[in-house]
Amino acid sequence: MPKRILGLIILGLSIIVIFTNLRATLRADPKPVRIPLDATFKQIVLDVPPLVATGQAGSQIMVSAGDFLPLAGGSADWYQGRGVLRGSVNATVTAGSREATVNGVPRRLAAAPFLIEGKLYIPFSLALEVLGMSAGDAGNGTVGGGTADNTTAGNGAGSTGDASRTAGEVREGQTAELGADRVIVPGAASVIFPGRGGESWSGPAAPDLRLPPIQADSGFHFRYHPVYDLQASYDPAKGIIQGELLLAYQNPYLAPLRRLYFNLPANAPFGNGAATTVTRVVVNNRPVAVRQRQGQLEVPLPRVLAPRETLSLALTFKTTVPPGNNRLGRSGELSQVSGWYPILAPKEGDSWAGVAGTSYGDPYFASAAYYRVRLSLPTGYQVLASARLTGSQAKGEWTDWSFNSEQPVREFAFTAASDWRFTACQAGAVQLVAAARGEAAGAALEVARQALEFFQEVYGPYPYSYFHLAFVPLDNLMGMEYPGLILLSNRKPYSPAVVVHEVAHQWWYNLVGNDTHQAAWIDEGLAEYSTLLFYRRYDPGLYQAKLAEITRLAAGSSDPINLPLEEYGSDQTYHRAVYNRGATFWLSLEGAAGAEHLQQALAYIQRYYRYEIVPAPALLTVLTYYGKLNSNIFGPFLRNK
Repeated sequence: MPKRILGLIILGLSIIVIFTNLRATLRADPKPVRIPLDATFKQIVLDVPPLVATGQAGSQIMVSAGDFLPLAGGSADWYQGRGVLRGSVNATVTAGSREATVNGVPRRLAAAPFLIEGKLYIPFSLALEVLGMSAGDAGNGTVGGGTADNTTAGNGAGSTGDASRTAGEVREGQTAELGADRVIVPGAASVIFPGRGGESWSGPAAPDLRLPPIQADSGFHFRYHPVYDLQASYDPAKGIIQGELLLAYQNPYLAPLRRLYFNLPANAPFGNGAATTVTRVVVNNRPVAVRQRQGQLEVPLPRVLAPRETLSLALTFKTTVPPGNNRLGRSGELSQVSGWYPILAPKEGDSWAGVAGTSYGDPYFASAAYYRVRLSLPTGYQVLASARLTGSQAKGEWTDWSFNSEQPVREFAFTAASDWRFTACQAGAVQLVAAARGEAAGAALEVARQALEFFQEVYGPYPYSYFHLAFVPLDNLMGMEYPGLILLSNRKPYSPAVVVHEVAHQWWYNLVGNDTHQAAWIDEGLAEYSTLLFYRRYDPGLYQAKLAEITRLAAGSSDPINLPLEEYGSDQTYHRAVYNRGATFWLSLEGAAGAEHLQQALAYIQRYYRYEIVPAPALLTVLTYYGKLNSNIFGPFLRNK
């Protein structure tokens, strides 16, 4: 009897286990089947940046053999400058020499391979040949022959200003239905192809090179930019924003995604008492349960999002804007509003960057995206935003304001007041507008115009038709940058140098982003260095004065310029290390490389990483190559370098 009972118990438990496992298997996401991906060179951003060398047949694209060949099943080994490349065919190369063998046959390469920071760079055309692609299949890897412009690839949004029509690589059935009158189609857009002599090639007429079928799950990502459709009402008297975010998102990574993360800057110390509450999330028309942890929202996906696959997401939220002269605050009838909506967290390796626990610095950063925004405010308020105003319509006690970013931007911020006076001027195709209440709007606008033209000459084109400037009450800041919008504190004495610094951020922060938690020395250091470049040309006396001030303040800090934001501990310590020592870092590189070579490197970064986030190691690789630098030069400034 006991044996029989024991046997029945074991049988019952076995059935329960089998049933439980079966149910879990049925509910679980199926394991993704790896299908080789087709891609072209213009559609991707390599983790290890390509470089451009001058070769026999013109400028040649060069790629890191050890990083590029494994993407399509190849491999590379090298020792003391001699490399062996394996794939569909085998090749041997020597750093510094154009002589090579391909399947045992001697070959003279278009450009000599070289070593940079322990990586062997080879001509892109040779890499494709090793992987089994002929020149006719992919092109010859020569930079040139295209039309230099700043439009987008394929059927992207271009400069039409209609983010709702972004198409790019969208396949049939990928349209994200977000409402009766709101449809967004995401896609690959705004891709930049590195060219020679400071040019950039993009658009349908540009040269492009087809890659072999990709078999890896990392090594690059696609140049896909999400599309945000924001509709919100803001009551400045109560400090309440009620909003809905409709997002179209295309997975740009080689690995599938099971969840997305959104940062909630208002809930972090940045918010100074503000708060964002998310009340509803729907993914592909399916409600999902989310997890909110102070400054971040975790959104599980109903099913795995495969590489290049698209989803639509609807999210309802409420944000309180506290009284105060902060980046997210209101004072009287004037409000400055940033970090007010859930914004996609940038993916860094296997993690998603959150919001730093500091009120100083830039505690959050974001990937670039297209924005279409409609704001409703009480009639009588006027709005200036980090996007082009496309229309306003009074509806009784409320007025709707519509905005479009035209091209990808890092975020959407706005400022509103009931008693502004506007001043405007033109710089080429860009309309500049300043909002003030008795401040020096005309003088600030003239400095901004001059800086905008100067930095286009130095770093490359400014791709928007708008640039806005507003004087607002900021207690702890001289100024603050947003895409196409800078805020100047009317609580501090007016400084033209602050205007120049914030204009420089349009290139270093917006057009090329960076990790502001670990690498604020990139955008802040470059904004300070760029300000010095501006005054070196236009006001040598002020240049010498600013240089002396920066040098004096930098001497008061021995901290590495790449510490995590929280480690600085205070705003003063952060400023002296990141701004002042950061500027001297760039000045030291200029001294070692020469101004021309440093500008060549920075212009290349602007071309290849436009609308992207440049990783610090990739930036240092480009600087080392174009500046012909010994990497030891970075050691006095950077921790662990």
